[in-house]
Amino acid sequence: VLRDPTVELNDVDLMSISMSMVSGGLDTMVNTLAWTIGMLALRPAATHGPELRDLPVFDGSERPEHPDPLVLAVLDRRETLARRDEPSAILDAVVAAHIAVHIPMIVEREDGTSDVEGVLVAAVPSDRLDPPELDALRALAVLGALVTAHARLETALEERSDWLDRLAHTDALTGLANRRTLDRVLELEIARAARQATTLGVAIFGVDGLEQVTERDGAHAADDVLRRVAASLADTVRLVDTVARYGRSEFVVVAPGSTGLAMAQRAAGAIARIGADGTSPAVSVGVAVYPADGSAPGEMLGSAERALADARQRGGAIVAAT
Repeated sequence: VLRDPTVELNDVDLMSISMSMVSGGLDTMVNTLAWTIGMLALRPAATHGPELRDLPVFDGSERPEHPDPLVLAVLDRRETLARRDEPSAILDAVVAAHIAVHIPMIVEREDGTSDVEGVLVAAVPSDRLDPPELDALRALAVLGALVTAHARLETALEERSDWLDRLAHTDALTGLANRRTLDRVLELEIARAARQATTLGVAIFGVDGLEQVTERDGAHAADDVLRRVAASLADTVRLVDTVARYGRSEFVVVAPGSTGLAMAQRAAGAIARIGADGTSPAVSVGVAVYPADGSAPGEMLGSAERALADARQRGGAIVAAT
């Protein structure tokens, strides 16, 4: 019974527990059941053993009048025992069992506090549990608590690592690739185009009038425009293309194997149709093509920037190529 529903015990974790059960002589008498104790309710997550259908639900707002022995083990942090003639979700699920023992898996902290990581549940086919068997189960509960705590820590570290990775490679406002990622992708795609003797299109989309939106409606409105443009670009381009935030009001699309012109025209048209109430943002686009307009990331971006400046000088809301 696991307290944290986000913790997943991997094969190594389960193997270490299973080996301890076998070495302790418990392989024929113990059914290991994995449940989830949520913050507000007790619900089944998965089972290792018989499938459980009826499960006691514990709402943390008040103590149940007649709590299931499993819930009692969590609430009171003590071992509980259920017999066949007593209400028990475990015994209802495990027909062959006569008694069920519930041992809270507690981890003691260095500061003197403790956490209940879950409950070890043993469904026993006889009417009694010998002291050596109970001691083995208690030791197994300690192991289960440590393994679960370790798995929870690993999960937290992986989530933190994933978050830092996203933070390092994505733009916080739009969720697109950031400038650092763009530079790396462009470098790799130019190298690929050189090896395969193919073209590579680079288009810079500049949102026109963003300063006026900021002055008239505030920064939050301008941010909303940028998010809408970013979403439209991400939905319009091909899976092999990369969309990145380039500046305050600019985005870059890297299009392998393409001149980028048709893609830029299609994406600009999609952006113009974002809003049907006359609030659609206008974009100017500058397009550069490898190898004609450059053979390095800086050269390609510089050529696309000049094409973008030309598009804006010509009135904006158009696509221009070098």
